[in-house]
Amino acid sequence: MMPVASLQFIRELPKVELHLHLETSLRLRRLAERRRGASDPARHPPGWPALSPPSHIADPARFTGYDRLRRLRYLSRAGSIADEWYTSENIEQITYELLEEAQRQHIRYVEVRVGGRRGFALLGAPRMLDAMAHARAQAEARLGVHCGFIMTIVRERGPEEAEQRVREAIAGRGGGVVGVDLAGDEQNYPPALFARPLGLARDAGLGITIHAGEFAGPAGVWTAVAHLGARRIGHGIRAVEDPELLTRLRDRAVTLELCPTSNLHLGLCPSIEALPLRRLLDAGVPVTVNSDDPLLLHTDLSRELHAVATAFSLDGAEVTSLVNNAARAAFAPIPAVP
Repeated sequence: MMPVASLQFIRELPKVELHLHLETSLRLRRLAERRRGASDPARHPPGWPALSPPSHIADPARFTGYDRLRRLRYLSRAGSIADEWYTSENIEQITYELLEEAQRQHIRYVEVRVGGRRGFALLGAPRMLDAMAHARAQAEARLGVHCGFIMTIVRERGPEEAEQRVREAIAGRGGGVVGVDLAGDEQNYPPALFARPLGLARDAGLGITIHAGEFAGPAGVWTAVAHLGARRIGHGIRAVEDPELLTRLRDRAVTLELCPTSNLHLGLCPSIEALPLRRLLDAGVPVTVNSDDPLLLHTDLSRELHAVATAFSLDGAEVTSLVNNAARAAFAPIPAVP
């Protein structure tokens, strides 16, 4: 047997990441703390709550299901950023810093999701996306990192706002928008509610990825693929509950965006070893590994790949295959690296 891929090998491997949230508020907060001389976690500006570890936010004894997801992703950011921090200059800086982090990991191409309602409300989508596009151009020129943006639609905000987000995404294609993502409470807001906005995105040539098979079962994945034209599924781990669905995913080359540490903290699996990665691979389903919310989860793509390599005894060739799956499933052509 070949040796398990080492962390050093993975860090030096040219990589592609598809499921990465900008998480504007949290990154703005880090920027604000740095500018105010509060880089020490114990020294926050007056009135700003300290960031809680994800394990505390997602304490299984206190929260279950999607409520835990909301706590994990939003509670630590609520009310901690003043409106004046939402400027074009700051959005550009935090986007560029995210791409700098990608470059340090040898990530050649990354798709960054943005869906913060507050940022769009305060700046407007054109200014928000324009600021991100400036950072994208600088990162490409200075760092050699290429990226695309994915506009996130949040189910709880309803189909009407979803259509508005899609139209903004279509208008932003020239600035690097390559797709839309349907996220949020999949149990109470099934994908079929969003058929019209996602149809507009599909007709405009945008890629479609849908969070499904995370808190709800295989039915949402079926709808996302068969009726909404999803080319990728965010998480999707519960697809293993339906062998016929696995065959459909394989035959249509629908790619799953696995996020191991995220699933672990949300209580969707008791350990990395319990992820159905090997079963998905054995079924021929294209699988990728991603970091999801790296700033909040204290992780990055290299650590995620190393975690699954260790848990499932993956050698260098198998890890490289996961990265190649991501390259094939990208919503935009990946430029060749000189």
